[in-house]
Amino acid sequence: MNTIIYRQPQSGDENQISDCLRSSVDLREIADRMPAGVAVWNQICDPLELRDRILSGEKTLVAIWNDLVVGFIIFRSGNHLLLLFVRREFAGQKIGSELFTRCANNLDEITVNSSDAAVGFYQKLGFIQSGYRFCKQGIWATPMKWLNNAAEL
Repeated sequence: MNTIIYRQPQSGDENQISDCLRSSVDLREIADRMPAGVAVWNQICDPLELRDRILSGEKTLVAIWNDLVVGFIIFRSGNHLLLLFVRREFAGQKIGSELFTRCANNLDEITVNSSDAAVGFYQKLGFIQSGYRFCKQGIWATPMKWLNNAAEL
């Protein structure tokens, strides 16, 4: 059995990251079939958009199994978790938790706008709801916040 390798994404990984995002969710869970939400999701998954994000200097990490990108995480503005996705066939293997842990260890607070499908996952990581559920550009999200309790020690 091959092990998961965690590393910084590189230019050239964007097509695999796009495939990873697209294979991670049911589009109905993200965009509720609303045309605006579908358009936003397609933009988020666009390889050129992803390449720009990879090269942005923001905190990013990919999980690789057998030369295949199976997970991806990226932050924006230092501590806002923008994207965290794991291919469906790799769900439940703690890849998302490991991506988060590796990126969160030196942050005191992290925010995320969680899709409805991911709220439970974020709660297991210790996130709490920090605002009211909202719809932006056809995508529903719940604002959540995580505090690094280890930072208080």
